[in-house]
Amino acid sequence: MAQMDRYSTQLLQVIRKKGGATWEKTAKILQFLDQAADVDIKRERVLKSLAIYLGEHVEDLIKEFLVSQGDQAEQELQSTIMAIFIIREDESLLHKPKDIGIVIDGVEVLNELPSVPAAMAMLFGLIYALNMEYPKGFKFTFEAIQKILMELGSNKMSSKINRLSSELHDWK
Repeated sequence: MAQMDRYSTQLLQVIRKKGGATWEKTAKILQFLDQAADVDIKRERVLKSLAIYLGEHVEDLIKEFLVSQGDQAEQELQSTIMAIFIIREDESLLHKPKDIGIVIDGVEVLNELPSVPAAMAMLFGLIYALNMEYPKGFKFTFEAIQKILMELGSNKMSSKINRLSSELHDWK
């Protein structure tokens, strides 16, 4: 997470300078960022914004439910290939969730994780340890986490991630 903190300011500047639909989608996520006292909530928003910036549908990777949606959440997660789930007491994004976990092939493999960034790191580790492919539709998000934030295998990057890496380093 230290690497993420190191890049978060530059990453947010890169994300905010992009206009159009990306700006509209990330504006809602980032609107109360300065009010969030919890560093994990800030990190969660940066991760979500990164996925949106890279053109991926964050709601397919990070599924959010209210406690009152228990049955609906359970049914949806049973048909999920791979995702992080968040159970919230209310719709406020300023409060810590009631539960955070990981689902793989419809099975809850981890729960009661401390934060979404921790869940993302655990999911990354599970993918690596189980020799699985990145979740469909999230190739760029996981590549950015691996090659920019974790600095693993950064000598070979797709052009999209290489461009993001260059933009991040231009802001320093």
